[in-house]
Amino acid sequence: MIKLFRKIRQNLLAEGKTSKPALPAGRYLKYAIGEIILVVIGILIALSINTWNEERKEKAIIRNVLKNIRHDLVADTLVYSYHLGSFPRVLDSAKFLLNSIKLDTLSASSLFDKLPYTAYNYTIKNQSYEKVINASITDFFEFNELFDDINTYYTIDSNYYNVIKLWDTDETSTDGVLWITMGFEIDIYENNEFYKKNEIKFAQSEATRKAVFLEQLKLPTIRNSIKMNMYRKMRLKEKVADMKQKAKDIILKIDTQLKE
Repeated sequence: MIKLFRKIRQNLLAEGKTSKPALPAGRYLKYAIGEIILVVIGILIALSINTWNEERKEKAIIRNVLKNIRHDLVADTLVYSYHLGSFPRVLDSAKFLLNSIKLDTLSASSLFDKLPYTAYNYTIKNQSYEKVINASITDFFEFNELFDDINTYYTIDSNYYNVIKLWDTDETSTDGVLWITMGFEIDIYENNEFYKKNEIKFAQSEATRKAVFLEQLKLPTIRNSIKMNMYRKMRLKEKVADMKQKAKDIILKIDTQLKE
């Protein structure tokens, strides 16, 4: 743009319109001011074009970041769905131990396997979000509101999820120590790849193992540990369902804004 104005000036000079010595001072001043204005306008236009180009590049970067965050959120929802499908099985098994009158129909190992000793250790995928934080991006243009939701998901919501998850993990470990000290000889999982079924013999008979387990199951200490474990699992289930819904909502918003 500045080159264009220089060319115009050169054409004027070639025509002799700026070199006449008899040109009145007032007209010369007006011409000089006009030329300065043209140069300033050219500079402002050039700066505007440069700013527009920079914004366009930054928006392209942000759109790519959104795609990466979307990828992480989709991965989260898949794991959330898996966990939400497993919670009912764990809770139903624990409830069966506390309520059922048919416990003597199961093997000793099957009874032990119904204890809610499963812990959920999924770590939310936040690599793409962390890259945004480390890049210190402060302006997300028309995506500012969307990034507010994303930030809430990866900070407030994620922190609360981690608190409940850690609570359940730690307390389930404590429950596990209690359950293996009931005087009941456990099996280290049938069909394990490291040993064949019945390869490791029991010192207790099947009848003794079952009798010990059922007797221990009547104790308030054992029953309370199972109940509290179920309570934690229900709290965690609620939070996982909440995280899944929030992730899906953000994915929908990302899809909507990327189409615009």
